[in-house]
Amino acid sequence: MAKKDLPSNNSIANKIGLFMALAFYVVSIIMVGINTSESTGIIDRDVETITVAHWQLEDGFREGFDEAIKQYEALKAKEGKRVKVIQTTVPVRGYSQWFITQLISGDPSDIIELSGASRLHNQYFVPLSSYIARPNPYNKGTPLAGIPWKDTYIDGMNSSLDQIYADYFGVGTFFHVTRVYVNKKLLRAATGNDKMPTTFDEWMEDCRQLREYGEKTGKAIIPIGVRGFDKVTLKHLFVQYFSQLNGRLNDNNTEFCTPNVSVGELLDGMSRKKLDRNRLLAAVDLIKDVGKNFSEGFTATDLEQTKFLFFTGNVGFFPEGTWNAWSMVKNSPFEVEVINIPVIGPNNQHYKKFTGQISEAGVGVGGKFGITKASKHFDLALDFMHFLTSYKINQLTMMEYCKWPPAVIKAEYKDLLKKFKPTEGDAMRAINPPFYIGKKSRTKTTEVLERIIINDIDNPKKYFWNEFVKNIPFMLQEVKQSLDDAERQFFNLEGQRSCIAAGLLKDKLLPQKQKALELRYSMGLENLVERLNRQYNSKAAFKALKLLQKEDADEQKEVK
Repeated sequence: MAKKDLPSNNSIANKIGLFMALAFYVVSIIMVGINTSESTGIIDRDVETITVAHWQLEDGFREGFDEAIKQYEALKAKEGKRVKVIQTTVPVRGYSQWFITQLISGDPSDIIELSGASRLHNQYFVPLSSYIARPNPYNKGTPLAGIPWKDTYIDGMNSSLDQIYADYFGVGTFFHVTRVYVNKKLLRAATGNDKMPTTFDEWMEDCRQLREYGEKTGKAIIPIGVRGFDKVTLKHLFVQYFSQLNGRLNDNNTEFCTPNVSVGELLDGMSRKKLDRNRLLAAVDLIKDVGKNFSEGFTATDLEQTKFLFFTGNVGFFPEGTWNAWSMVKNSPFEVEVINIPVIGPNNQHYKKFTGQISEAGVGVGGKFGITKASKHFDLALDFMHFLTSYKINQLTMMEYCKWPPAVIKAEYKDLLKKFKPTEGDAMRAINPPFYIGKKSRTKTTEVLERIIINDIDNPKKYFWNEFVKNIPFMLQEVKQSLDDAERQFFNLEGQRSCIAAGLLKDKLLPQKQKALELRYSMGLENLVERLNRQYNSKAAFKALKLLQKEDADEQKEVK
């Protein structure tokens, strides 16, 4: 056979890839059909029916939704209305493709958990801004009665605001915080008591005793288990301790009276030598100390591997989000304690820099659901959204079934959930460290921390700073991209405001329509100001990075 007649490797690979993509799509469709049919049965065309789709396959989530649906349908039946709500679940790995396919099909589910970019939300979902200021009707007789829907949320629904379109396309159902899961049996065996660490130094001492216990017994003990493959644990711990040491910068450096100091403002302070570099880098020392207690090869360890090691009794402490809490507690063959991340205590070398425990008040809400524009039953879908996020039902679905923190304020935390109640801390808000701008520089910064741990760098702060300077070109690229995006968004915003202004000029507008347009115009103006603020900070960051780069180059010349 001639060489030209042989199939190329690229051709074979393309065919295999196409086959696998088609197979995955078919399996997803079958899964959706099974999930829908098993939980709901055949759709009755004489009943007003809405469908709800999401990817939350964790223990208890679907069961909690089923109970909420059951109670909603019973309530509507008492009111003389025949309604049915169908719950559909889709595996998370195929959800983004399924999400887009649903939307462009023209016949999507009525309510869908949001995914994808802002433009998709704006194009395919109903804006909810005109509804969030009204009280949730299902909160009557509860501590949230008469309160605007927006204000019943732990974050004031701020995390649901789309910053590009200045609109609300979805409402959340839960929130998450990070806690440390502790193998009480292992800790007791290593330390001789059940005392849980509350300070950083106590935590490190417990880890030392865990290592010694492992050496004495010949058991492979890992004092601190981490999600190393996706770098989640290391990133969170770095932000946590950086914030504990620099929390007051939120009060002293914001130029626009915003609650959080921006990275641009921090970089500007660094370039003008207004900020103490040693203080900014102190968290690096703490991360090196923590990292001594990770497993060998921790960078390749993923979530499921670490959970398995925890369940088998090889891990003492595991910092992880509350989304895994129920499975961690339920599936462990030993008693599990849940504690906050230990704070910097009075015996630590950096205690003089300690500004306080970070507050979790106002933590962002997740699990956002939106109503599609293609829905033929918008009023019913909105009504169910109200019911689902009401004081009683949100706690029922999240706390009693899923064991997750609910999105509503004034929730009654019980049993395990008491451990997840947001800590008020010392009124200090978390700060994004000024060593990264976007995803690429964040990854590179985390890789620097990994190298400090793996190679046991003698002067970690100096090494970290030198690597930060090397990463400045990547940060400059990210700032430029941010500025380009901001410019495009300005055109978008101005187009929206012009359309709304033209709508307000129309005669004989209904009062409700008039009020809604005025609200949208006001929100658009506020968002424009926010965009200008971000653009200002991006320009400040660009200028500061250039100055820091030049300063380092000048220092290198002096050394030579």
